[in-house]
Amino acid sequence: YNDPDVDAAVRAAVAALAEAGAIVDEVDPGFSDPVDAFHVLWFSGEAKVLEPYGSLAELTGRADPGLLRTAAAGSRCSASDYLDAMAVRMRLGQLMGRFHQDFDVLITPTLPLPAFPVGQDVPDGSPSPDWTSWTPYTYPFNMTQQPALSVPCGFTTAGLPVGLQIVGARHADATVLRVGQAYQTVTDWHRRTPTLMTQEDNS
Repeated sequence: YNDPDVDAAVRAAVAALAEAGAIVDEVDPGFSDPVDAFHVLWFSGEAKVLEPYGSLAELTGRADPGLLRTAAAGSRCSASDYLDAMAVRMRLGQLMGRFHQDFDVLITPTLPLPAFPVGQDVPDGSPSPDWTSWTPYTYPFNMTQQPALSVPCGFTTAGLPVGLQIVGARHADATVLRVGQAYQTVTDWHRRTPTLMTQEDNS
């Protein structure tokens, strides 16, 4: 699922944490993709936030088209849809609470793929128009309200930055920050600057 360069960088980062003294196990937290429930919560929230600025039709041309599209989807969600999504959120939070009884943090890539061209909501060839299609490691923890930190952990062969995500139990912000600091103590990726990739206009 991950780009090979992303996978290699994250595995090297985990190895560095292990060498620094962390006890590392490769485990699956055990939940399926909660994207449908997340969309209900997030998109209906967008619709509510936009209400004071006028109808969605009135906002055409004044707000991001992708935002208007997803807010329109959110405006069609029923109270029953919202309650079902909240139930998914609660179950996911309970599952991750149990997970963190055994593990202080969960380490994942921040994103499974390198950066794609500016001005696009999704990478070329994406089967979905939604940004959640390329952020599977982050939005579940928006749902569970867990602290998560992204730190740089390398570059792809094309010179694009790769992020390492450190996720902790609810209210364990200090633990997440300590792990991030420990990683940055034994690496120097946070001091390196990626080469900016620009396209010259030869017209």
